[in-house]
Amino acid sequence: MNELIERLVKEAGITPEQATKAIEALSGYVKEKFPMLGGAVDNLLGVNEAPTATATSTGSESSIMDKISDVIPGETGEKVEEFAKNAAHKAEEVFGDVKEKLSGLFGGEKK
Repeated sequence: MNELIERLVKEAGITPEQATKAIEALSGYVKEKFPMLGGAVDNLLGVNEAPTATATSTGSESSIMDKISDVIPGETGEKVEEFAKNAAHKAEEVFGDVKEKLSGLFGGEKK
């Protein structure tokens, strides 16, 4: 998030506090409109600066989604787990696209 704040300060000519509030407002708006993408928004904007347990250095996933089938027994749990993982993957793709478009707005690649 610090990188985005610095960019907003530099390119929009606003204070770091204003940039932080703008990012929080944008984050809140997106999470309100797309609640299932809340975690992805936080990750994209760097709201949670601490590393997450979603991916390890070996690239394997280790998250709560891997434990869904442990909590919900049988085939139903496996289907819910698969659905959750697919939804998370799609959310990452969507936010990759959003990140690309936003970077263009803030001085990235000009089109």
